[in-house]
Amino acid sequence: MTRREAREKALCLIYEYGFNAEKTPEEIIENAINEREENLSGFAKELFLGVCSHLAELDEKIAAAAENWRIERIGKVTLAVLRLGAYELLYKPEIGMEISINEALELTKKYDEEKAVGFVNGILGKIANA
Repeated sequence: MTRREAREKALCLIYEYGFNAEKTPEEIIENAINEREENLSGFAKELFLGVCSHLAELDEKIAAAAENWRIERIGKVTLAVLRLGAYELLYKPEIGMEISINEALELTKKYDEEKAVGFVNGILGKIANA
């Protein structure tokens, strides 16, 4: 599994967690593996669990960077991408800022509306340069 594929799996888990906050991250992973027969790499699990463990801080950073936007108004897919991208920027600096932002933009292009790409780029750019 490539890192891009792992990010896609992590994105799906982050998205799912956004609708099932009453479940633990471990339950989300277990459900994906057992019920949907997902193949999750260690990197995908690491990203998902990292986002979950730092969710409040990530949301705070996203909200601060998203001027005039309440986090509740950001679409669920966009928010999942932002959480993943912000996590990489803040907690996985060895990946590199350019790579993390580019991967987030590619995920946005694939899973979200075209107009969301600029929004994601702007928010992650502010987080990266803060």
